[in-house]
Amino acid sequence: MQRFGKYLWIIVLLAGFGLCRPSAAWAHDDICAICGRPIQGTIYLMTDKVTGEKVLVCSDCIKLPLCSICGLPVKDNGVALPDGRHLCARDAKTVVLKAANIEQICGQVKDDLDRLFSRFTSFPTNVDVTVIDRIDVDSMFYTEGNGSESPDLLGCIRPETVNDTTRYKMSLLIGMPLAQLKETCAHEYSHAWVGENVPKERRARLGRDAEEGFCEMVGYLLMDSQNEEVEKKRVLHNHYTRGQIDLFIEAEKRYGFDQVLDWMKYGVAAQLEPGHVDALRDVKLPPAKSVASSPAIYSRTNKPAPAIIKLDGVLWGSRPVAIINGRSFTANDLNPVKVGGTNVIIRCLGIQKTSVRIQNVDSGKEQELSLPAN
Repeated sequence: MQRFGKYLWIIVLLAGFGLCRPSAAWAHDDICAICGRPIQGTIYLMTDKVTGEKVLVCSDCIKLPLCSICGLPVKDNGVALPDGRHLCARDAKTVVLKAANIEQICGQVKDDLDRLFSRFTSFPTNVDVTVIDRIDVDSMFYTEGNGSESPDLLGCIRPETVNDTTRYKMSLLIGMPLAQLKETCAHEYSHAWVGENVPKERRARLGRDAEEGFCEMVGYLLMDSQNEEVEKKRVLHNHYTRGQIDLFIEAEKRYGFDQVLDWMKYGVAAQLEPGHVDALRDVKLPPAKSVASSPAIYSRTNKPAPAIIKLDGVLWGSRPVAIINGRSFTANDLNPVKVGGTNVIIRCLGIQKTSVRIQNVDSGKEQELSLPAN
């Protein structure tokens, strides 16, 4: 699947019909954010895509190459990449430019994903990581005789089957900031997870936007666990999933990661719809015999419900998640959990790194659950 970053940069014209106001209309101390000199003549207002800050740019600097990260003009102290992209001095410090480092980082992302979601699933190991640049991207989307503009591709992944053995080739754009690289890698690993775990007939009716939204959600949750607030905002502001990312985040918060996985594999609808996130619970499970024999089913569907209420794990981040009897809870969530052959409704009162406080809604009794000692 192809992964696109919808980078929008706009030079905002400060008067109608393409004309900017002369600087005399502004304060006399207007300074260009790029060259640092007082602005004489036309003033341009641009948005830094990294910080969201609006800055003033002079008519000389507006002619400079633009940074591929922040979208602002690049002065002499910037970096020019071999594929034609430019980086400002600030953003050049955040990007990963060595293929060996990218491969190492992706290996760490795989380990982080497995730890973060260890109670539910694991991610494929049959993935090979390669690095691409902007020239490679252009060649992917260039149609002979029609040199259409290439999209802002961040990464892509495709299966390759040889002698009945499938491996996934993950290609990642060199020169991404570290957090964006990690999120993109997690996104592509999620596509591989879909290929390995979602039945073929389900994939045929699963909407492309829904799959992209699921993959973005996984990357978002990884960034949340690592307190990468800037990258989280970038994910939410990227509209190429057509709103599915927001619905998946809402669904995960309301029903838990386990039920999101169930819906991906056995859901009836092709995608989630605004105002109807509860459709996530509308799944068509295969016969019990099929479930028991399928290697793609994670352990919670194969094990009997515990006889007691216990804390399975804590996913720590800016929004901690507690796993209680296989069910996901954030603070103040109210959900039923299976205890033996019955359902018990509990409320999560608070989450700590190694413990959680809950309330049995029926009895009103509160108790503290702790992770087992290693």
